[in-house]
Amino acid sequence: MVKLTPEQQHYFSKGEPEVFVPVKGAWGRRGATSVNLKSAKKASFLKALNTAWRNTAPKRLAAEFPQEI
Repeated sequence: MVKLTPEQQHYFSKGEPEVFVPVKGAWGRRGATSVNLKSAKKASFLKALNTAWRNTAPKRLAAEFPQEI
């Protein structure tokens, strides 16, 4: 599970619906997103993980790491 914004969740789940699925209920409406690791490609999973981390990391810490992996 990765925690995305609702907009990011829409982007990832629309792009790869077999990999990224909103969690059922209120948590899913707030961005909680299940990841099917068997179907996920490494690059798309790392992009989602990086995006989720940047959503919660302190801005100063996030600035020390490259945007894309």
